[in-house]
Amino acid sequence: MSSKWLTMLVLALGLAACTPSEFAEPPEVVLVSMVPMDVSLMEQRLAVTLRVRNPNNVPMSVDGMRFAIDVNGKTFAKGTSDKAVTVPRLGEAEVEGTAHVSTTDLVRQVLGAPASSGLAYRMSGTLFLAGAGGRSAGFETNGDFDFASALGGAAKKN
Repeated sequence: MSSKWLTMLVLALGLAACTPSEFAEPPEVVLVSMVPMDVSLMEQRLAVTLRVRNPNNVPMSVDGMRFAIDVNGKTFAKGTSDKAVTVPRLGEAEVEGTAHVSTTDLVRQVLGAPASSGLAYRMSGTLFLAGAGGRSAGFETNGDFDFASALGGAAKKN
């Protein structure tokens, strides 16, 4: 290998070492709304809006995500988004995605819902970060929401 290429390789590795491989704090992702899009006998498609909060002092460029939503400890929906967004440093941005829920899971959740209006949910997933290297950031959020209102309204607690 020539000294020119070796110098370029050392410089590139040095620059990569100065670039943070992970953000100091993980992003926070909360459920904003779920609105029915398509309804069929076997499956429902939901338009899901998620709010991504960046607690770090540098912008976070996201070019996609995948997520799963559990309600009362049981799988409810899984979804994805291919929307690109830059979450400002110490800021937030909303991202729209699509989730799928089986009719069986939906009926099970509605019939098994407690009389109180609040249901516990857990959302987990991965934000795919823009740029070279295929970096990603995982997230997990727990909260409560009114199931009936959430299928067309906003989450109660985050």
